Amino acid sequence: MELQSCRSTMTLVRVVIVLLSAGALLLNISTVPHSVGATGSGGEFKPFPAYFIFGDSLVDVGNNNYITTVAKASSLPFGIDFPQGPTGRFSNGKTVTDVLCELVSLPYPPPYLAPTTRGAAILQGVNYASAAAGIVRRTGYNFIGRVDTDTQLIWFANTIKEIKEQLGESGTEDLLKRSLYSITVGANDYVNNYLLKGSPTPEQYTTSQFQELLLTTFSKQLTQLYMLGARNISVSSIGPIGCIPSQLARRSVKGECSDYVNNLALDFNTGLKSVIAQLSSQLPKSNFVYAESFDPVYAYRSNPQQYGFQVGDKACCGGGRFNG
Repeated sequence: MELQSCRSTMTLVRVVIVLLSAGALLLNISTVPHSVGATGSGGEFKPFPAYFIFGDSLVDVGNNNYITTVAKASSLPFGIDFPQGPTGRFSNGKTVTDVLCELVSLPYPPPYLAPTTRGAAILQGVNYASAAAGIVRRTGYNFIGRVDTDTQLIWFANTIKEIKEQLGESGTEDLLKRSLYSITVGANDYVNNYLLKGSPTPEQYTTSQFQELLLTTFSKQLTQLYMLGARNISVSSIGPIGCIPSQLARRSVKGECSDYVNNLALDFNTGLKSVIAQLSSQLPKSNFVYAESFDPVYAYRSNPQQYGFQVGDKACCGGGRFNG
């Protein structure tokens, strides 16, 4: 029975990954329309009691509204297709985690910093993601305010204390081990740190040394998440960041992707797979799943018409070449 339960959980997690992988559809602005799916709650298919989300702008739903930062999505055109309008989502409509919530009949987890994210509101999940966040603290400094992964984990620990006040020790432990977790981070560590003009990081680390720093730090963070009680953990890879508008504006002549930047992402992803395999073997009853985003997003970018898009190399808004 235990084996069957474990297999069922892993199957569900892998189904979830299909959506998470599609979530990086556009690395600056995702374009999942608000009409997809159900209402986010009240459905019968509910494999997880709660969903806790960590990451960057791909999954931020409003935490950056509450901090001093340049990285905000609190005004149009963000949210132009979302029922509530601009909410802090870096998207015209839903994020991929919103769609996932609808699939598993959970409400959208509220941003941790929202004043209303207290009491019963936290029992079905919380979103800790922050635009411009990275694995290492320095990442995103060009946006002034951002909440790095270490701080997001501290927030999660605070949430656990609040849950214990409502459910007690055993109830909280049961909730945490049955819940779903996803973490989408890493792209900013390159785009808004290592590759940033004027950044001192390339002077301190070679590309291989920086990759090792990221993977070692990330492994510790994933282990900490596990130690806090998480078991079903989806870890997203880095997408083709050499194809995003900001990199095209800086490196492209005719709109071609930067192989140099994309190879940094691919090398990181290879290392990430090894990290996940190692953690899976070391941490009992852990369900780590690698969410592939590079290949599907590269396919969307290379042939946007096949997937219902007209343009694949420009941001919707902005200025300069490729609106980057």
